Amino acid sequence: MNKRGEMGVGTLIIFIALLLVAAVAAGVLIQTAGSLQQRALATGTQSTGQISTNAQVVEVSAVDGTTRMENYSIILKLAPGSNSIELGSVTFSMGTRNTTTTYSYSGNASYTVSSVNQNGTFGVSYLQTGTNAQAGVLVRGDVIRMDVQAPRAIVSGEELRLNFIPKTGTATLTQFTTPDVISTQRVYLYP
Repeated sequence: MNKRGEMGVGTLIIFIALLLVAAVAAGVLIQTAGSLQQRALATGTQSTGQISTNAQVVEVSAVDGTTRMENYSIILKLAPGSNSIELGSVTFSMGTRNTTTTYSYSGNASYTVSSVNQNGTFGVSYLQTGTNAQAGVLVRGDVIRMDVQAPRAIVSGEELRLNFIPKTGTATLTQFTTPDVISTQRVYLYP
């Protein structure tokens, strides 16, 4: 009879050990699942930001439009669902049939261009600010005017490509052809 009691105690110890091992394994699985869920949420948020973050071109106009256009104003706002865009990390390009000029943010409203190395700076003026407005950042509710100078005078009937490329997000490409007849000081080119 003593042997049966000893076997029962041994079986009970093994059973308790199995329960402890199962509890530890379940804890590890729950912790791993929670960690994977957090990583999946972070990846989803980053992917959404990469896809949906971009600017929307409202209007493009040029001044000095008596016969040639050199100074351009592009009015932009955030596209619906976009995250904020830091203007210092934006690359802007203006392309014609035979040249492309790359611009970076000047940090203020002034702008320059160098026809030698095909790069320059663009200036920004805030036409309207959102509730969380920050200098140098395009946030929800902001409407900005980007001012750029073409590397050369653009004449009538030329195709232009303007590309606003944020560091994170998708590029905004705007293409249009300048009017055949330029008869006013300010010429509206897009939309």
